[in-house]
Amino acid sequence: MKTEMFRELTGDELDLVTREILKDRLLSARLLGGGLFNTTYLAETEGHGTVVLRAGPVNRHLLLPYERFLMEAEVEVYRLCAENGIPTSEVLASDTSKTKIDRDVMFVKYIPSTPLSECEASLSAEEAEEIFRELGRAMSAFNGISGKKFGRIADVLHGGGFASWSEAIGKEMDEWEQACRQTELVPRDRYSGFREAFECAAESLDRIEHPHLLHNDLWSGNVLLSCDDTGKRHLAAVIDADRAIWGDPDMEVFWLGRNTSYFWKAYLNSAKSVPEDTPERSIRKSLYRMLSHLWAVYIYGYEYNETNLAERELAEAGNEKEKLTGGR
Repeated sequence: MKTEMFRELTGDELDLVTREILKDRLLSARLLGGGLFNTTYLAETEGHGTVVLRAGPVNRHLLLPYERFLMEAEVEVYRLCAENGIPTSEVLASDTSKTKIDRDVMFVKYIPSTPLSECEASLSAEEAEEIFRELGRAMSAFNGISGKKFGRIADVLHGGGFASWSEAIGKEMDEWEQACRQTELVPRDRYSGFREAFECAAESLDRIEHPHLLHNDLWSGNVLLSCDDTGKRHLAAVIDADRAIWGDPDMEVFWLGRNTSYFWKAYLNSAKSVPEDTPERSIRKSLYRMLSHLWAVYIYGYEYNETNLAERELAEAGNEKEKLTGGR
């Protein structure tokens, strides 16, 4: 994929943000691969040792509105996780004022680890079972954190958010449509159908009375594993929680590959309550899938210039819309 949001920092910028934000001296920095949104470095510093430095995206005019505040949201989520004993990144310093350089910047403590996505195939059966049970308990605790209002983390943090879940999802639909109408990714006559699908589901959304914390981007690449003294691997951290939202735990999607039976057993056993399967719950889940595909239409098609993937996501969103509107 190609993106216009990723840009390496200059040597002067690396020195500056380390000195001004972390209050430390940079010894060396190595660019970490795989980034499309943030630009990430493994850095050696004089006082803090090994740290991970992340710089937010450039060309922010390309972003969906909520994506402009992701790093601020991530710092808050990590704070909540630390309070609740959930293993995640430890923030050493951050600056979202964009006054040092014209980008958000975060420093987190380095965790010697490997992403689950890179080593799942090599896990022993015993390791896999325990890791997925650990992860299930961690994510049950994550989704068990309750908030005061529905909506994006940064919005609620600054006194915004909504009293109802339908209002929060309505804002997401509005912002997606406003952004997408600036592109040619979605035919103009399709927007009304997606709006109708939301309106069909709005009443069921308001059956959700209490907002809970959702990671909203949990896949195996965002799960870190570390080795103990015997070489056995275990859960080290759940990371990249910048797309989190206060909402309905049923909106959470876990892309975790195999061994999910262990995950779900531990997740459900640890949950404070498990919702009953009802027609209204199915309606909500279909709407969440539709919205997830709509976000992907914009992100793949406009931010990453992958129109084929955007077309696929639009078709999937259309399938969910049909379920909600009865084929209208």
